[in-house]
Amino acid sequence: MDDLCNVIYDPTFFIRTHTYDDLTRTFCTNQGGFVALENYQDFVCVNGHAYSNKKSSNTNFAFLSKVVLTEPVTDNQAYGESIGRLASIIGGGKPILQRFGDLKRGRRSTWNRINKSYIEPTMTNVVCGDIAMALPERILSNLIEGLETLNLVVPGVSNDETLLYAPEIKFFATQIKTTPHLETRIKGMYVAGDGPGVAGNIVSAAATGLIPAKKIISSQ
Repeated sequence: MDDLCNVIYDPTFFIRTHTYDDLTRTFCTNQGGFVALENYQDFVCVNGHAYSNKKSSNTNFAFLSKVVLTEPVTDNQAYGESIGRLASIIGGGKPILQRFGDLKRGRRSTWNRINKSYIEPTMTNVVCGDIAMALPERILSNLIEGLETLNLVVPGVSNDETLLYAPEIKFFATQIKTTPHLETRIKGMYVAGDGPGVAGNIVSAAATGLIPAKKIISSQ
């Protein structure tokens, strides 16, 4: 990932899978980063972060399969939460860790297999298991196909030793209606960043701060 991250801090790839024609994407790349626990009280997820003065030998990123439900069921939030609860049951209240090679072969990972691999996990408060027991087949298929396609651009990302933590669920905010300058219906009130749903990652969240700022300055 060094070649990519040295050009842009958070490289993002969008991939259309061939089986279901769904969209998968990378999200929140952390060069030399660490995987961390994300607690939603009645279920757990994983996330990632990077320190400025401490680096691991790994690069982690979220890999997401976009889900948009249509009639008669449209509650995307509830669907994501149900996946999180099921995964937490399979993991005994902890995230699930699995080698990509084990997932493709339909077998559960073990600490013995992981310890023999050359990638050292940065979070070990997990249960070695089988992600296929926790995620719906369509999402699982999208993630496998997406990683194998991403391997054409990032050679090695779909190696057997690649470590997968699950679940990683992104609950995006409902997007607020704004003008092109991010001004809301309330005149003089602007929004920016992840909160109002106008950005999709940390880089664009920061960049959106410039849009209303320039408009405010020009209006003075």
